[in-house]
Amino acid sequence: MRLLLPAAMILLAAWPAEAQRGGPHDGTYVGHRVQECRRSGRSGAQLLTAEVHGATMTIPGFPGDRPMEASIDAGGAVRMPRLGTFGEGTGQIFEGPNNARRFTGSHPGRNDCQLTYDLLRRSPGRR
Repeated sequence: MRLLLPAAMILLAAWPAEAQRGGPHDGTYVGHRVQECRRSGRSGAQLLTAEVHGATMTIPGFPGDRPMEASIDAGGAVRMPRLGTFGEGTGQIFEGPNNARRFTGSHPGRNDCQLTYDLLRRSPGRR
């Protein structure tokens, strides 16, 4: 027992400070990414899980693509890079009822197409 506490202190000190820092939006967000094209009427939805740590949101790319790294400012505004044929996107993380965090965002596309996100932060106790 005497060795456990000093060992834990050493491990904590060795852990990079950046990894320990978090933000108010940190967590796992689960929901849907929906592609809608008004002209052709084509649409599709994909269930996805995104991770937020500090000022970065990691969102899965399309199948075969690398994950997308989006930046988050202090107010919860999200800027997303291009994804496939869709342009740079924007979004917002906000606090809803019962302190639930929600992310909504979109990417503009060609021919009246757009990609939208609607994700809820999953509570740490749920799997």
